[in-house]
Amino acid sequence: MKNALLASLISICCTLVTFSCHPEMMDPDPDALPYFSTDTVSFDTVFTTIGSTTLKFMVYNHSSRPLVIQQIALAGGAASFFRLNIDGLPAISVNNVEIPPDDSLYIFVAVTVDPTNNNNPVLIQDSVVFITNGKVKDVKLIAFGQDVHLINGEILSTQTWTNDKPYLIYHSAALDTAQLLTIEEGTQIYFHRNSSMIIWGTLIVNGTWEQPVIFQNDRLEREYDIIAGQWGTIYIDAISKGNIINHAVIKNAIAGIQIGYPSMFDVPDLTLSNSFILNTSFAGIYAFGADITCYNTIIANTAGAATALLRGGKYRFFHCTVSNNGVYGSNRTSPSVILSNIYINREYDEVTGEYQNVRYDGDLTRADFINCIINGNLNHELQFTNNGTQLFQYYFSHCLVKAHEDSIDTGNTEHYNTLVLNKDPLFMNDVDRYHLNYRLDTLSPAKDTGDSAIPGLFPFLNTDISGYLRTLDGKPDLGVFERKED
Repeated sequence: MKNALLASLISICCTLVTFSCHPEMMDPDPDALPYFSTDTVSFDTVFTTIGSTTLKFMVYNHSSRPLVIQQIALAGGAASFFRLNIDGLPAISVNNVEIPPDDSLYIFVAVTVDPTNNNNPVLIQDSVVFITNGKVKDVKLIAFGQDVHLINGEILSTQTWTNDKPYLIYHSAALDTAQLLTIEEGTQIYFHRNSSMIIWGTLIVNGTWEQPVIFQNDRLEREYDIIAGQWGTIYIDAISKGNIINHAVIKNAIAGIQIGYPSMFDVPDLTLSNSFILNTSFAGIYAFGADITCYNTIIANTAGAATALLRGGKYRFFHCTVSNNGVYGSNRTSPSVILSNIYINREYDEVTGEYQNVRYDGDLTRADFINCIINGNLNHELQFTNNGTQLFQYYFSHCLVKAHEDSIDTGNTEHYNTLVLNKDPLFMNDVDRYHLNYRLDTLSPAKDTGDSAIPGLFPFLNTDISGYLRTLDGKPDLGVFERKED
């Protein structure tokens, strides 16, 4: 027993002696240098006074011995627009950072840009400097700062927004009753998360094909480009009248446009033309008993219905393209177009202290879809809900529609006329479903199949969304674009 214990002690001592005889194995490597996961950290446009998302890069020690970096520092020091977090420690500069053999550390970078009063993006530059074994290396930091009009939870009176610099909406913005908000061509409106535009007065959007008015999320990093639901909606209240949206792009919202409210029976109205509603996490158009005229408009890629026309109303859609392939990270189950003269709303009952379902009914006096494309990645893209007591009038004429054939009585001329059923519209450049341009291929079944009388009856339909004449060959195409033949 004593011999075994003595042998163990001798073994341990020998091990200690072995390591103590080679202390240089754990000494820092005097020739090693750090390596980096990137040589440049580049931010997309960052709005003044609003911080960026946080990016990161890694610092590697490829040596088999410890690496000691004598200093890691922001070259711009305390005056820099950038901020660092070095291996969990917020700092402008740190000294004697040791990285174990074949290991690494994280450096996180964020940036906040002061107001510049300049509409042009301003290049902001700095670098993270590493001094190691008497040698200097760096990682460059680049950002573009953009000054904005900041609207922070405000109730607006009559005013005009121009494209002198973008508008950033924080904590939503509301246009007061009897007030007019005019937004001129080329204006860009950015919304912070969950922020919305609320219209009690009247909204006029005067975009053009070359300079549309853009409503979008305020995160401009590439990874946010196809993320739906980053901001709320353009909400047009039931008391709002005379709204016009022409040449707008509305993207990455929860709902593109909500117009009306389930329990309010005032009739809001909207003329929506030459516009794009794209990539919404709930619905493209979400309407309750509204009066909408919509033409030359694309409604595409929603997690729910692209167009939900609920609790009745009056609707006319001409030369619109509804193309619903869902959104990133969500499997859609709702059809693209929903028509209903009933709505069940979940509401809080103050008497019982519980939520209950409340039913609201209204006349669907008309829902016309003429020379339109209604397509998506479901087998059936139409849903009708008729309460049997209110008016329920709808009409699809000269449309390409994806729907179960046994659900559509094409012989019923009160509701249907000259449909193209279950044909691929054959959009050009259809490889990437998130970035379709919705122009028609030369073999598209939507080509030359529109009602030729419609442009004559409604002069505003003589041109497509881009201003190209539909009447040149006398055979208008379905949807927003008239194909230009070579």
